[in-house]
Amino acid sequence: MAQASYRPSDIVASPSEALKDPRSSTHLPDDEVIDNMGKLSLADDHAVYIGSSHWITILEDIQRLKDDLSDQDTESTTSQVRTSLDEGLMNKPPATRISLLASATCHSREQILAMVPPRKVVDRHVSHFFNTFDFATLILHRSKFLEEYAGFWKDPSAAPIMWIGLLFSVMSMSAFLQQQDIGSFGLSAVESQNMLETYRTLTIHCLVAGDYLRPGKHTIETLTLHFALDQNATLDTSIGNWALIGVVVRIALRMGLHRDPSHWPNIRPLQAELRRRIWITLYHMDFFTSTQVGLPRIIKDSQCDTRPPIHLFDDDLSFENNEIPPARPLTESTPLLHIIQRDTIIKVAAEIYDATEAGPPSSATIDALDAKLQAAVDAIPPHFKYRSLETSLAENPVMILHRMILDILINKAVYLLHRRSFVRGSVGEANTESNDRCITAALAILEHQRRMSEETEPGGLMFGIRWKVASSLNHEFLQAAMMLCFALTRTKDANVGTSSVGALHGRNNTFEALTIAKRLWEKNADRSTEAQRAVKALSAALGQDLRKISTPDLTTSDGLGQMPGLVTESYLGSFDYEQDITVESCFFPVSDDAEVFGSFLEDFVTIDMVQNEGTEST
Repeated sequence: MAQASYRPSDIVASPSEALKDPRSSTHLPDDEVIDNMGKLSLADDHAVYIGSSHWITILEDIQRLKDDLSDQDTESTTSQVRTSLDEGLMNKPPATRISLLASATCHSREQILAMVPPRKVVDRHVSHFFNTFDFATLILHRSKFLEEYAGFWKDPSAAPIMWIGLLFSVMSMSAFLQQQDIGSFGLSAVESQNMLETYRTLTIHCLVAGDYLRPGKHTIETLTLHFALDQNATLDTSIGNWALIGVVVRIALRMGLHRDPSHWPNIRPLQAELRRRIWITLYHMDFFTSTQVGLPRIIKDSQCDTRPPIHLFDDDLSFENNEIPPARPLTESTPLLHIIQRDTIIKVAAEIYDATEAGPPSSATIDALDAKLQAAVDAIPPHFKYRSLETSLAENPVMILHRMILDILINKAVYLLHRRSFVRGSVGEANTESNDRCITAALAILEHQRRMSEETEPGGLMFGIRWKVASSLNHEFLQAAMMLCFALTRTKDANVGTSSVGALHGRNNTFEALTIAKRLWEKNADRSTEAQRAVKALSAALGQDLRKISTPDLTTSDGLGQMPGLVTESYLGSFDYEQDITVESCFFPVSDDAEVFGSFLEDFVTIDMVQNEGTEST
């Protein structure tokens, strides 16, 4: 019997499509239409699920883009993508690159020690790590590590294999950070990459040799640094990193890090604080990694009670302390300040993510979470809330960047809370408010992308700290762009001609934001599959409106000019139709047959997710 031939559209299923009978023109009533619950792809014996909040899922729901691209040669496009992935032009790791999650022959202890560089080289890496990596203080206690470091050089053969792995993980992160400032350290790009891969590989050898699944001293710190490196070292989202953080978190659970140390009086204050610092780091990593891939978080808040770390400097604690000193005021800047401030927002955002990912929450749930988010925002000290760069010129660039990241997180939480109403485009005052908030949040996030890109260029305010602009923010930028694409392409042609001046101005702002975003993604298209996909989607969305909206002028009167639409006074306040970003109902036409459906770029999603599972290395 001849084998059946399946097209990608035959193997990608969504609940909204499953509710439709293709043999009947009758649709379910609006109140029975189920929101898109994500995409499940079944191909080549692989099952790949993408959650409903993932930017690819948003992209697939843009019906007009689906129609616009339907005339393209699907077989040719699919063949090109498959060939690109097979040849490993983008995401496929080097053939010699090993993975912690895959079997690998482990070097002996003697072989590993023989590959430790001269002390002068290692000294520079350690110094660079502690003075550059934002999370260094959260993962390692500087004085404690330096004491162990000095002991290592006195007798390297006596050092535990896991501590050697910790040292290599420190060197790996230093090498990665040096890579962002190529040329300043006298290394070429190839030399820098080879050094990074060598240290990373040796970290894995030490983890395996130290039996990391039976966690002991230094295990969780080494794993956390190893994950942080893999998470930041690639522009594209990696499903392998989501699997790896699952391993790291479960080892942390095995070590009891999810329970507050106060339950055990024999844990000394320094050790207790280090456990809290590691846990808050893993909590944030779990949240960001899970939302990047649109899959459930590993950590369940109902089973955890670890408190945030106390706002202190490293030197405030030592093994001689029998009591924890009082917390320093939040007006005093410490390496922990940014993490502690954003923790409150991330906790609420994680709760929102959990409540909305599985299905549409009730109105009561939305209202309760909205109030909780507003309370968290109100609790942020005024000096830590985002303010325009024009009013921050004399401030520390790191503080400016931290404010921008916090504002992105707040707008991300707003989107997560209101996205289902936004996607459905239902009638009603509550849904209109959800639409407005999602668009406002998306415009604000894309404005941050623009400013970060500008200010990390030579001469920019943040050029000296450009390596601190994490690649993980790319997911937030992609999400925001797809949200605006969705709004732009959902507008009916008939409504455009009759729209008010205010509505057209809001549409112009959306068009301008997406045009700038497209230009920024084009810069990375040669080294990122996601950037390529974003450029393709934005080009299609913008192409539909070229004859309706004049092309925006991408230049500004001065280097610090703000694009209209960045809300700085209120994060969650009611939408003001007097603002420059006017959003009217023409963005969201609703009729009896209005449904969100479609599977735009099914070929790309199906092939990319399945192929990446086989080629990713963690």
